Amino acid sequence: MTSLQKRIEDLRKLIRKYDAAYYGRGESLVSDKEYDALYHELEKLEQEHPGFDSPDSPTKRVGNDLTKEFPKVRHATPMMSIDNTYSANEAREWVERCEKLLPGKKISYVGELKVDGVAASLIYEKGKLVRGVTRGDGAVGDEVTPNIRTIRSIPLAVDYGEPFEVRGEVYLTFKNFSRLNDQIIESGQKPMQNPRNTTSGTLKLLEPREVARRNLSFAAHFLLSEEHKSSHLENLNFLQNLGFPVVAHSEPLRSADAIVGFCDAWEQKRHTLDHPADGIVIKVEALEQQRLLGTTAKSPRWVIAYKYRPESAVTQVEVIDAQVGRTGVITPVARLAPVFLAGTTIKNATLHNYEEIERLGVRVGDYVEIEKGGEIIPKVVRVVPEKRPSSAKPYRPPVRCPSCGSELGKLEGEVALRCFNKSCGAQISAALDHYVSRGAMNVESMGPALLRQMLDKKIVSTIADLYKLTKEQLAVLDRMGDKSAENIIDALEKSKHNPLEKLINGLGIRMVGAQSAKILAASVRDISDLYGMSVEELRDSMGIKTEDARIAKSIRSFFDEEQNRKLVETLRERGLNCRGSGGSKPAGNTAFAGKTFVLTGALERYTREQASAEIEKRGGHVSSSVSKKTDYVLAGADPGSKLDKAQKLGVTIIDGKEFKKLLG
Repeated sequence: MTSLQKRIEDLRKLIRKYDAAYYGRGESLVSDKEYDALYHELEKLEQEHPGFDSPDSPTKRVGNDLTKEFPKVRHATPMMSIDNTYSANEAREWVERCEKLLPGKKISYVGELKVDGVAASLIYEKGKLVRGVTRGDGAVGDEVTPNIRTIRSIPLAVDYGEPFEVRGEVYLTFKNFSRLNDQIIESGQKPMQNPRNTTSGTLKLLEPREVARRNLSFAAHFLLSEEHKSSHLENLNFLQNLGFPVVAHSEPLRSADAIVGFCDAWEQKRHTLDHPADGIVIKVEALEQQRLLGTTAKSPRWVIAYKYRPESAVTQVEVIDAQVGRTGVITPVARLAPVFLAGTTIKNATLHNYEEIERLGVRVGDYVEIEKGGEIIPKVVRVVPEKRPSSAKPYRPPVRCPSCGSELGKLEGEVALRCFNKSCGAQISAALDHYVSRGAMNVESMGPALLRQMLDKKIVSTIADLYKLTKEQLAVLDRMGDKSAENIIDALEKSKHNPLEKLINGLGIRMVGAQSAKILAASVRDISDLYGMSVEELRDSMGIKTEDARIAKSIRSFFDEEQNRKLVETLRERGLNCRGSGGSKPAGNTAFAGKTFVLTGALERYTREQASAEIEKRGGHVSSSVSKKTDYVLAGADPGSKLDKAQKLGVTIIDGKEFKKLLG
């Protein structure tokens, strides 16, 4: 092994170790800066030396487009459903049944937190993740390996060479679910209903890049291995040592009382978690005893789920307020008579949009049922009609912006009301909050309260004004000493050197989040390249499928506005980095430099990931849609409409054999 190859392998091991700690256990072993430096070094070395490329590298978290139909995979051991119980008595009865079926044997049990997610199976061979499969119907599931690879808490490679299978739950944290819904609401669409359904839909998306943007998580709860057939608890510890995050679980529980006690202890404690959990899964601990207990036609006898009943509360709607977001979307919020629910006192509940108010029939003064089931922000489930007071009147949506008084309207195809006044104070305030946030420009020491003061005193009115601030201007603000003012000026100066992706995210383009911004920044030499790119070019550069070009249209619309281009150029004049990482010549083989490929159909000799990797190694670009700028369409079996379009446009069409010749 050469010193270069050793450095690449060492970097991969280090990053895997840090990923396992951060995404698996919530521990930061190094600073973000150190991690980013190692990651970028590995990325650069792999680009410069494609011969050392590896599909299990930490840099391969985001794959290319999947086939239109997911391949079907039969589970080696069926993923059966679990019987549910909703009471302590039923849990005790289950323990009695286990004891009767195993007379004279001492039985211990394990209680596991039941993560409310989507079951998945991960197959490892020779230490590498080779396949990720959904539960499907229990016997056959969909192979979604490229989507599974985007989940950063799942190790792509482990220090164990024997074949094994890990089963667990893919889920969305409340934070990521809330962030996704905020983006959806800001784009004028109907929000997702709950994290579990959103996770299920996300795993079936045809674009792994979009899956990666949603930041799914994983928790392991079972190991299938020829070498580990003794103890379930030992297996969980083994998985944890390999770097897998495992579900929260008990020590051995040796009685029905201990099981019920564990379930009771978690009923309220689960509300402190960052993800949805709807019960406790109780398993017989010894794998041999699991085998002896066997299964019924649909469920294993050695496991049962103790489900918590959904929590809800009834309270009164005192007021319905209208909140203005950074893109002008007006969101109705019910202000409630305070009520205690699921560990917290609830005073507000989102109503999402005005069509939702109409659907529910909510009036000011109504008594409503609310629940947190699966959402970080409580929602109104239904009106309680028998408690409706005579004074309650139908609610009428606002016609003018509550902040600036401008007339409200809707974009075509959207349900959201919007304020279109770019000078609206509420939008400016929300835009500034977003710009300085950690996910965007990460301007430390600058929080919402400080920004409100600056706006009130007319010190700033746009994000560009932040870079004209002086210590003297800051000195007039409340609780602002010399040192605090100096810290803010230093933080703003530091933000000027952020990579372009941070700036693009900070601009607050509708529907563009951190991941989209990263892809955009990697596709241009300078942000000004985005000024003239067509919707088609933007879509291709981001790998967006033809049938969903809303993000590309939103970017195009943003840069079509002269004032937005002027804002960017003002930021450039004030010293901000506007250079992207795109446009540099690929290292090594450049046979496909400047060439665009589209893949369609089932390829004989390569998976799509492999074919895309070979193209990109040689400097080419893989697009998801055919256009006049496409150089080659690589067609396999059952190619579909892309082939028809290529023929109409006169694009060169090649098969697997011709592709192999091109690869040389």
